[in-house]
Amino acid sequence: MPRVSVKKSNSAEKVSLRQKMYDQIKHEIIVGAIPPAQQLSESELSVRYDVSSTPVREALTSLVRDKLVEYVPNRGFMVSPVSIRDVQEIYEARVFFEGILLRLAIQRITEAEMRALEKTQEVTYDLGDPKSVDEYFHANYVFHMTIAAASHNSRLISHYQSLLDEAQRLIYMDMRNSNVMPIWHESHERLINAIKNKDEAAGLATLEEIMENGKRRVLGGYQ
Repeated sequence: MPRVSVKKSNSAEKVSLRQKMYDQIKHEIIVGAIPPAQQLSESELSVRYDVSSTPVREALTSLVRDKLVEYVPNRGFMVSPVSIRDVQEIYEARVFFEGILLRLAIQRITEAEMRALEKTQEVTYDLGDPKSVDEYFHANYVFHMTIAAASHNSRLISHYQSLLDEAQRLIYMDMRNSNVMPIWHESHERLINAIKNKDEAAGLATLEEIMENGKRRVLGGYQ
């Protein structure tokens, strides 16, 4: 039988390029390589990434929906600034959503989800190795999203993921400025044990402690 060559469609290539631009720009915003309130020139980004302006514009439009970028009429795109009020509201919202998701996860988590949750604790880090830091940062994201997924409530998961995506700049700032990895590891262990033991009170107390301490550390950087 003759071999059939299947070429990727132009549509698929465009989607792939747009996703690549979205992921790249989003990452640079989260880690502070593109700082808050910086203007984003479509033409400069196109030259920088060696792409046409279309995927850049589409990526920036998606980042507006993520609240990481703002569009200002007659001025164009800029990285969303992060105010003290933003920090307070994001952490308050995380306590609200993560509390509900944790309660549901305690009731509904599967063995496979529990194993996935424990797997995130195996990721190690080296502050001198940027790749290692990024991997640990991603593992922290997966940890929280795994708990959310264990709620088995698609609407709550969708809203929470949008919030957690918006919170990534603050979480990265906390991680880099305060070396909180050992603190995160220990508090994650406590949350895992609370879920295993179906101890809602202990889980919620740990969650509130995590959020309050995180908020305090991040706000400390504004003083």
